[in-house]
Amino acid sequence: MTAARIRAAHAGDADDLHALHLACWREAFSEQLSPEVFERQEREGLAAWREALVDPRGIWIAHRDGAPVGLARAVAAGPGHVRPLELAKLYVLASEYGAGTADNLLEISIGDAPCLTWAAGFNLRAQRFYTKHGFRIDDSVQAHRAAPEWGEIALLRMIR
Repeated sequence: MTAARIRAAHAGDADDLHALHLACWREAFSEQLSPEVFERQEREGLAAWREALVDPRGIWIAHRDGAPVGLARAVAAGPGHVRPLELAKLYVLASEYGAGTADNLLEISIGDAPCLTWAAGFNLRAQRFYTKHGFRIDDSVQAHRAAPEWGEIALLRMIR
């Protein structure tokens, strides 16, 4: 399989990013998240992407055969965080698992920079992926939190 093409996102990508983000969530989390979480994401997600794309730096989108198949978003974590950079989002469609798209999105969005990200406690696939790329689960007290926007699932902070 050839590599998916990755490019910087722009303001016109909001609809595609919203639909892709929701599709990735449905594929990966349909058994763990309630229908209400998906309904809220469907209602509110487009506005969030439009707001994020006002300054699209750090947002990347992968395409295969002209269709969006993956996305990444890296943001400055700000003062007081354990790392200066946060990988806020990294999702690929299940059809891209093992194709290198997630690896390439990670590389283009954060390179080898010290970084933090959050992974769902149940998402062992994501935890293995990040571990392969030099992250480890942070064992500090602040490294575990519930995500109310996701129905209170447990999130683990991973750092490198």
